[in-house]
Amino acid sequence: MSERDPRRRAPLSAPASIETVATAAAIVDLLAEREEPLGVQAIADLLGMTKSRVSRHMTNLESLGLVARGSSGRGFRLGWRTIRWGQIASSRMALAQILAEPLRAFNERSGRTVLLCAAAGGDAIVIQCLPAPSAFRIDVQTGLLLALPHSPTARVCYAFQPRETRKALIEHLRRREPGFRLENEAAFEDEVSAIQRRYHSWDANKFSHGYAAIAAPVFDRDMALIASVTVMLPSHEIADAAPPADLVAALLACAETCSRQLGSSIRFPAVR
Repeated sequence: MSERDPRRRAPLSAPASIETVATAAAIVDLLAEREEPLGVQAIADLLGMTKSRVSRHMTNLESLGLVARGSSGRGFRLGWRTIRWGQIASSRMALAQILAEPLRAFNERSGRTVLLCAAAGGDAIVIQCLPAPSAFRIDVQTGLLLALPHSPTARVCYAFQPRETRKALIEHLRRREPGFRLENEAAFEDEVSAIQRRYHSWDANKFSHGYAAIAAPVFDRDMALIASVTVMLPSHEIADAAPPADLVAALLACAETCSRQLGSSIRFPAVR
């Protein structure tokens, strides 16, 4: 099996009624992550399947246009239909273009790496990265999944979902990932309530890599969460368990401006 982040994989275990769909989704998901075509044996090895099982699926997926042969005729890549779906989804969710000006302005004024992320089934996914125009530059790959409960971006995307949706998302993650758990559910719910009051979440040292992240929500005209803006900074700049107030204020101003661009009238709280 591969050491790929399990949250980035389509589930391999599923009820018998959708097992075939789950397997096909896992194959397409894997090909979407790879720049080079993959052969049947490589796909089987990475997904922990038999070569014959993968071969049967590739035949069906190729006939539907979901995968295609590589230019040399060896290996498989995404097919025309999946590429078409991606183009349609991108045009309908062109948030990066709509929010380009406030994100660029915040990136330049803060001198920080700024991410635009979208909710993704209880987690969050990076849809744009504006690297810092300074020495402290962090490049984050588009498509990276930020996992609940550890990511402040995922926590923000989770906190502003309706209560019943939040409950369903946690159950979904527990079914999908047997290892998923909340170490302290009461503390997690308190953190969610705090995020709903202050409109931001942070982590002082993500994955012990020496950098911190602060995230804030972006809402659409229906007052529903549509995205999150996240700013990255060195861990040592977060003192006394709180990020710099001026940076938080600038982040909330950016998120509120982005929300206005999308037709929202939600007013963000002042930073204390």
